Amino acid sequence: MPDNIKEIFSRNLRYFMELGKISQADICRDLKVSSATASDWYNGNKFPRSDKIQRLADLLGVRLSSLTTENGPEDYEYQRRLEALHKNPKLRMLFDIQMGLKPQSLDAVTAVVKEIAKERGEDD
Repeated sequence: MPDNIKEIFSRNLRYFMELGKISQADICRDLKVSSATASDWYNGNKFPRSDKIQRLADLLGVRLSSLTTENGPEDYEYQRRLEALHKNPKLRMLFDIQMGLKPQSLDAVTAVVKEIAKERGEDD
């Protein structure tokens, strides 16, 4: 497996762990892997099996592709907003709709839904 894939995975794993306040110890406990294994994934030394990648994605609350696709800073922000949209029960129905949206359109959809929720006296 090319080193680049492991680096991409490691970078994405670190980002989503920080975003979700998930520790390596959390990964060890929830995925039943050793600390050496979690450390190898975190540091880009090894790439997990596909079933472990899916379990990591589930633990982090992201799609599997979020861990395996190369992202730049603006992509991470866009991805963060997509994940927030997906996690919000009131906005979840829009998740499938927004898959092809550009960031500006996603902002517009999110703003409209939040405004509707506010008018109804609902929280985010």
